[in-house]
Amino acid sequence: MIIWVEIMEPAPQYTLNDPNSFTEMEFKLKDLKAGGFDPRGREVLDILWAVNEFKIYKTRSGISPFFCDDPEQARHQKMAYLKLGSGIAEFNHLIQILTRFRAWRSERPMPARKAENLVFYERELARCIAQALLGQEETAKTSLDGLRDRLASRLSNRGRVIHLFVNIVMVVLIIFGSFLLACLGAFSAFEFDSEEIRLALVMGSIGALFSTTVRLQSMKVDPGVVWYMHLVYAFQRVAVGALGALILYFGIKAGILQGLFSGSGASGQTEIIPAPYWLSFVCILAGFSERLVPNLLEAKSNEAISSQDETK
Repeated sequence: MIIWVEIMEPAPQYTLNDPNSFTEMEFKLKDLKAGGFDPRGREVLDILWAVNEFKIYKTRSGISPFFCDDPEQARHQKMAYLKLGSGIAEFNHLIQILTRFRAWRSERPMPARKAENLVFYERELARCIAQALLGQEETAKTSLDGLRDRLASRLSNRGRVIHLFVNIVMVVLIIFGSFLLACLGAFSAFEFDSEEIRLALVMGSIGALFSTTVRLQSMKVDPGVVWYMHLVYAFQRVAVGALGALILYFGIKAGILQGLFSGSGASGQTEIIPAPYWLSFVCILAGFSERLVPNLLEAKSNEAISSQDETK
């Protein structure tokens, strides 16, 4: 007689504090709780939306849904969630840009007001996902588009403020730097008129600042770029204005641009001596119009090339 003895293993004791205690197939909707772990081993920081059919929760990686325990219903929920994939990806990219500056600046806790704003966006995203999982896919897409547009508008406004602030700082630095170079004799060493060069640099930067201020509200700012790119763009705008004014001043003094603007100098004089007010206005104009000096240089370049071709 052969007796089969089946040894029963004790039922496993799962705990929400152990990320490895569940497998994906064993994990159920009721097992997902704040303070525990999801099937991928990520800590669940908060449950943003919970109904009988699904839960939407927050981890350090972002917002995620947990679908229904019923496989067929879960399949429909996954299909609805995938339709929001591109919109959610864009939204997450913008959220990272919104919070990246604070993370770079320090590891201190987020101020209460900024934390509230972040919670608002997280819960609104959870609401959009919930609408999709409940079968309201078009409503979810419209809500997500509106939420993404609001976040993009906020980032664009922040970029405009950065542009204006950097422009002001750059103008102050150019004024200080031009006076410092004048005091050190950097201009007079080459027999340049230090007063006029300093005036050209300062007025060109002021023209660039005025241009930024005038078109600040209508300025096109890409909300998807990282914050320090706004610093680069703003620095470039003032630098172009100051250098453009300086190049225009050199062209006038060299006689290459003589007669281009009214009041370029007294007739019959070999040396062009621009009046201070006239020079100030022309340099402000060069700083205000970003394309003025490049267009002049391009026109002069084409004239030089044409004259060389004619002499051959």
